[in-house]
Amino acid sequence: MKAVVFHEFGTTDVLRVEELPDPEVGAGEVLVDITATALNHLDVDVRQGISRFPVAFPHTLGVEPVGRIAALGAGVEGWAVGDRVAVYLIATCGSCIYCRTGRESLCTAPAWFVSMGSGGAYAEKITCKASQLIRIPEGVSDVEAAAGLIAFGTAWHMLITRAGLRSGQTVLINSVGSGIGSAAVQVAKHAGAYVIGNSSRDDKLERAKALGMDVGINYTTQNVVEEVMAATGGEGVDVVYEHVGGELFQNSLDSLKKDGRLVTCGGHAGEVVPFDIIPFFRKQLSIIGSFVFDRAEVETCFALIARGALVPQVAATFPLEQVKEATDLMESREFFGKIVLTTGGAS
Repeated sequence: MKAVVFHEFGTTDVLRVEELPDPEVGAGEVLVDITATALNHLDVDVRQGISRFPVAFPHTLGVEPVGRIAALGAGVEGWAVGDRVAVYLIATCGSCIYCRTGRESLCTAPAWFVSMGSGGAYAEKITCKASQLIRIPEGVSDVEAAAGLIAFGTAWHMLITRAGLRSGQTVLINSVGSGIGSAAVQVAKHAGAYVIGNSSRDDKLERAKALGMDVGINYTTQNVVEEVMAATGGEGVDVVYEHVGGELFQNSLDSLKKDGRLVTCGGHAGEVVPFDIIPFFRKQLSIIGSFVFDRAEVETCFALIARGALVPQVAATFPLEQVKEATDLMESREFFGKIVLTTGGAS
């Protein structure tokens, strides 16, 4: 099979499309012919050696495989060759307290993480545990599923499950032009929230307004906190959806109303940030961590995509062989939504 591999950390110049042996299917596993997979900034961190995940060379990137089941391992039931599936990125143990209580993203003994200890999704084939499979419903294309898997799974987990966003509340969404940002605008609006968003570009703010965002802030020309206060009558927002880090982290805290909550899942603009503790405890604010999502949340989002209630934003698609061009586009940030690699046969 063809796969994208790199043999050392570096720029996109280290990426190579090579022929690798087809993966073997073990008991309880399935073989999936990958048709589409989305790019993630995590892939950049892994390639550069700054992800804080262990990486063994040669390494294949990609954590969002979508495709069709090609073979079943011994003991697999409930699935058939040809079924359209997405692969949950964690091979959970299924028996720890978190798995048993529907919080599988916190599994204490995962067997592997897709592309970390297993094959990556920038390839034509992948094996996974049958328990990782998520069925793709009719009405959701392979490209939409790839673009929506992590974006909407993350947005739902952060806003609905972790932050408890409710109808009538106000939310600030950072970097609305990103994959998870554009998804969060839609999830928040679907939940009945008033949505304020920010971006470095006016054209991305206009795209987000078309998805339901009520107020847009260009953080390169406007003061985020002042604009939030102006839009909320000086109160601030109930929830901040934060995945940027750096300077925006403190701006986000300062944008919260009393008893507000900030939910965060990343910090590409700065992972270590200054923190003013005095207003934090005086306003009784909460900072909530969020790590990936659970399969049930993706199933909910896929059902909403199938009904047209949520729409994955696909900025561009590239064949697997053009992975360098696709990744260069992602790193340029000159796009809105998600970038998808296809390997042929995508619906």
